[in-house]
Amino acid sequence: VLLDAGANAEVKPEMLVQFAHLGAAYAELAHGIATPRVGLLTIGSEAEKGNKLVRRAHELLQSSPGIEFAGNVEGYDLLTGKVDVITTDGFTGNIALKTMEGAVRYAFTELRETIEDSRLARVGAAMQRSRIRELRRRLDAEAHGGAVLLGLNGTVVIAHGASKAPGVSAACALAADLSSAGIVSAIGDRIAAAKGSHRLWP
Repeated sequence: VLLDAGANAEVKPEMLVQFAHLGAAYAELAHGIATPRVGLLTIGSEAEKGNKLVRRAHELLQSSPGIEFAGNVEGYDLLTGKVDVITTDGFTGNIALKTMEGAVRYAFTELRETIEDSRLARVGAAMQRSRIRELRRRLDAEAHGGAVLLGLNGTVVIAHGASKAPGVSAACALAADLSSAGIVSAIGDRIAAAKGSHRLWP
């Protein structure tokens, strides 16, 4: 779970803590992760790495009850599973998200060109066609619908600006699934409980 991924380009340190709580609640309720590990996206694993925003957020996250803060994470940790939730400002998060999308496109373009350049590679690819298709499906942004906008009193899924019909359809399906499962109201209950024990919530 990556948040913010673009909704709030400028944030305060307290908001990064709020994002961490929202993301942890979503990871637990929507993905079944019992104790989600939360990481803070910055430029180094050491606590003192990053700008003033990140350093202050790190201090607050360390003392924040109700979340499992695993410390700082870097760009190359985004897809490793080192943490379950990554909190960052929307400006940085959106760049990270689109960088990953671009890297996936580039990798598949290179793979296709490599396969086309060699008869032996084409034979090998034909033998692995189903696995390659499955990998592409798992990494295809269109298949995942969009980003869930957390923190609202309702279910909102924002589709990618470049989404075609399959992406919009997947976003609608995701919103319907979240709504029928009562995920938003359950997250609201968790946040209400956090507000009672955390001074950072308004």
